[in-house]
Amino acid sequence: RLFALSHSYFPLQCCEAQHFPEIWWFLSTTGLTCALEVAFILDSSESAKIFLFERQKAFVLSFSTQLAALQVAGWTLKVRMAALQYSSSVSIEQRISAWKDLDSFHSRVSTMNYIGHGTYTTYAIANASQLLVQETPVDSVRVAVLMTDGIDHPRNPDVIAAAAEAKGHGIKFFAVGLSDNAQQSQNNAKLRAIASTPAQQFVQSLLNPQLEDRGERGPPGSPVSI
Repeated sequence: RLFALSHSYFPLQCCEAQHFPEIWWFLSTTGLTCALEVAFILDSSESAKIFLFERQKAFVLSFSTQLAALQVAGWTLKVRMAALQYSSSVSIEQRISAWKDLDSFHSRVSTMNYIGHGTYTTYAIANASQLLVQETPVDSVRVAVLMTDGIDHPRNPDVIAAAAEAKGHGIKFFAVGLSDNAQQSQNNAKLRAIASTPAQQFVQSLLNPQLEDRGERGPPGSPVSI
């Protein structure tokens, strides 16, 4: 299922997407050309742990492969991806403006090294937002996939304000919890505040074994505005 975004959102029934379907919902259209810009933001902090960092990398490699292979009959689909990792600092591993192909993207993701310092999610959101705003056309669909355990350093600036500013630029935010920590009440509330709405679509969990197998067809009918 895909949602197309131009002046309004509407469901498309022409895709057999089976991986992380919420992200497939957002496509920008100009005629029959669709542009989708996705920034993956990986938590590389000490609280996330190295094994969760490797799990995030595996998820990005798998999901990006599905994105790159996506085809919609009669449309020209243009997908570009970026990858950032964050801890006490932010490292932009792949810029959208430097996108070449999937193999190059996979090479950059595979060689990312774990940082393991404090967690400053606000800086990651700000960097991803700046990248998407500056390096993508204004009429493209901008999607950020933030992976986090929900725990920030006490000195981390206001993360909810940073997310609100990013969403004000038209960026759709997915918050993907990495561990049981993200399920705790306070942390879950933070993820829900960071993510776009509705939360049941935009807040996900890496612990969910069905995270990458949740595709479904949209209901029949004419396009509708949301």
